[in-house]
Amino acid sequence: MPPRRLHTVTTCPACGKHNQLHYKYCLGCGAELGSAGPSTQKPGRAKSIPTPTPGLDFSDDVTRSGRGPHIQPQEPPPERDAALPFVVCTSCGAHNDVHHKFCSSCGIQLKRTTQPGRGTSRTRLTALNPDGSEGTVFPLGGQTTKVGREAGGILAADPFLSPSHASFTPQDDGVTVQDENSLNGVFRKLAVDQRYPLHPGQVFRIGQELIRFEALESKGPDAEGIEAMGAPLEGYVGRIAMVLSRATTGTAFPVPETGLNLGRERGEVLFADDGYVSGLHCRISYEDAQAYLADLGSSNGTFVRVNGAEKFLNGEVLLMGQQLFRITA
Repeated sequence: MPPRRLHTVTTCPACGKHNQLHYKYCLGCGAELGSAGPSTQKPGRAKSIPTPTPGLDFSDDVTRSGRGPHIQPQEPPPERDAALPFVVCTSCGAHNDVHHKFCSSCGIQLKRTTQPGRGTSRTRLTALNPDGSEGTVFPLGGQTTKVGREAGGILAADPFLSPSHASFTPQDDGVTVQDENSLNGVFRKLAVDQRYPLHPGQVFRIGQELIRFEALESKGPDAEGIEAMGAPLEGYVGRIAMVLSRATTGTAFPVPETGLNLGRERGEVLFADDGYVSGLHCRISYEDAQAYLADLGSSNGTFVRVNGAEKFLNGEVLLMGQQLFRITA
């Protein structure tokens, strides 16, 4: 029996140019492409649209649907995306090869005056699939790149991104990431055993739990010499509270000077019903008047929310909307 031939291209009915199956419009003439027949891929490389890592939904207002964001796929292998310049569509923000005449996403004619995305920088974001493998690659170019649902960014289809969510500015040895006052934030993944300083109001994530650290400060008498009633604070340095919305917290737990362990099976604070929290997930410690957060080798990681602008080094992982990304600089 002869081997089955896999269909990898479709022919434009208007001009006869070959196009890849997932293209909506012909790259040669801009005509709309019809049904492309069997949707199969080349052997050894299945096309993949990144889906959200389970339990990484930070939205306060959007109902969880269980479906990942429909990120505009870039079919060429990551090495090709990183090596070649591209043209950004002025209509939808999609990235196209520099030799394309029409956008493969919306069909509009590409302007040759559009600045190539590579510039002098090879900085890029690489989407990480749920199994940890690398997915779509997004070159950032040499200038500041805006990312947002309505700002022409690379994740315009993600409902958990704000219209102007974050900006990325390449540096010599990394990228400066600026959270543009987004609703759901940008999160940095901690390396195992890395001690991250916790400041009052710092938000972090483990599994499906969104948690805020709040420092406890002793208050003396007021202007009239009246002492406030309440439990004594001796031995406690803060508390952690479950975040229900941007301005609302729920259940809270005190943090003693001796520290606090969080996990699903072991620790002082347990999340028994969260399958994405490891048995012993992370620890809050206190030393020299400073609280620290550290991941203890969890399966799904510990994430801290970026405040304002922060620098990410080569190889670090961040979370935006429903998608994990690795920085390559």
